[in-house]
Amino acid sequence: MFYDHIFGRSRKLKFELFDCKAKGKLEQVEGKFLMAEVILEPTLVITKEADKDRAERILQKSEAACLISNSIKSKVSMISNIQYLN
Repeated sequence: MFYDHIFGRSRKLKFELFDCKAKGKLEQVEGKFLMAEVILEPTLVITKEADKDRAERILQKSEAACLISNSIKSKVSMISNIQYLN
């Protein structure tokens, strides 16, 4: 869903690459393991440095609108990596 929002919202944003890694933190509570936190690490390579703020806003809106993130109890955080090609 995160991926879909990136491409749905970025029709006017030109980019070369999108990749997103996810890490999870497990905690043991009352003898059971649970996913305490999910950390999303999206990388977006854009074609113009001037689009960096717009790209960041698109990533933030995508995180906020993500069906999966909004459906789980775990904390979801994001560390964005936006790069541009010269």
